[in-house]
Amino acid sequence: MFHAWNGVGYGFGFPWGGFVMGFLFIALVALVIVAIVRMGKTERLRAGNPKERGLEILTERFARGEIDAETFRAMKNELEVKK
Repeated sequence: MFHAWNGVGYGFGFPWGGFVMGFLFIALVALVIVAIVRMGKTERLRAGNPKERGLEILTERFARGEIDAETFRAMKNELEVKK
């Protein structure tokens, strides 16, 4: 009588079970690697130049109406002086 323990039986209940599970494992590992690489790129892009990001934030605040034009100009000049 043949049993799965001696390498002759079926894998995971069907003939190609071992192959399918191996393929799924490799695909999962590949997806994890891709996700890690993408997260690293996102963090590097997000970091960028802090002074440029500061100007972007300032412009966004002005566009939303959180600060007035005089405050915007003063803060923009301050950021440009520190470049």
